[in-house]
Amino acid sequence: MIASSSSRPQLLRLRSESLEVSILPEVGAKLFDLIDRTNGHNFLWHNPRIAPQIYPIEANFDNYWCGGWDDGFPTCETCAHNGEVYPNLGELRSLRWEVDALDVTTLEPSVCLTSFGPISPIKARKIVRVCNGSLETEFSVHHIGHHPIDFIWGTHPAYVIESDCVLHIPARTGIVGQANHLRLGEPGQRYEWPLLKTRDDSVDMSRIGSPGQLWAGHYATDLSAGWYALEYPVRQTGLLFEFPLDVCPYLWMWLSYGGWRGHYVAVVEPWTSCPVTLSEAVTAQTHRTLLPGDVFSCVVRATPWRPPMTLWRLLEKRNLALVE
Repeated sequence: MIASSSSRPQLLRLRSESLEVSILPEVGAKLFDLIDRTNGHNFLWHNPRIAPQIYPIEANFDNYWCGGWDDGFPTCETCAHNGEVYPNLGELRSLRWEVDALDVTTLEPSVCLTSFGPISPIKARKIVRVCNGSLETEFSVHHIGHHPIDFIWGTHPAYVIESDCVLHIPARTGIVGQANHLRLGEPGQRYEWPLLKTRDDSVDMSRIGSPGQLWAGHYATDLSAGWYALEYPVRQTGLLFEFPLDVCPYLWMWLSYGGWRGHYVAVVEPWTSCPVTLSEAVTAQTHRTLLPGDVFSCVVRATPWRPPMTLWRLLEKRNLALVE
């Protein structure tokens, strides 16, 4: 199903028996909703002050961020590299993507969208499918130019959070990237995930903080498996997010507990590289390089659970390692 109006971008919906997903092809092929139809819970956060809209490629992503789930290529943070300036979350997040194929009539609806890079000589493709109670997205970039391209890639789902939420991450190490208060660490500080020890206290970073004035950006590294989960204990539900660990060995967590622009949201992002600024990743030699004709691709999967299913039973079903 496709819905649109003169004032809002086109909205495309995929529905299965248990899930509803909406996509905004005109706004970077953003996934805007991920709804568990059995209980009506939308896992994806919506900005209460910014509606979905088309915006310029050079614009500050934060000023147009309506929420939902985006992808980042070839950087997360804005930077200059090889004579080009890349905007935050990269060059594809505000483009109009073409709908190449759409199937909404089967039990496993899907859509294929494509776009060309305005800065980099690439053709990007995104396939979204709903199957077996899960949402799968396949993102790929085909180098159609003549010179090597340095890049990093990550996927950027923004989640609705509550103060009882728990982040289950099979990580050994946390690294503080940014924080607006010493309570959430000092930039560069490394700690044994999830317990962050500060000068005066210790904080369990796996527990979502209450609304207030704090925000932080942390990395979770030394992952033992390619998954994380966001649990809502009171609701007895949650979302398992799977990704290939060999492709994305780092998680970047943007946690705003009211401190950043008044928003209460958690963004937990698998990335190919660390840091999540292309120029800094090149310095650290964690970046990727596409040669002419090369294709980069990554498939991720998001699966809600609800009673009688639990996270632990779902992990066993998926044959995934448990949190140590």
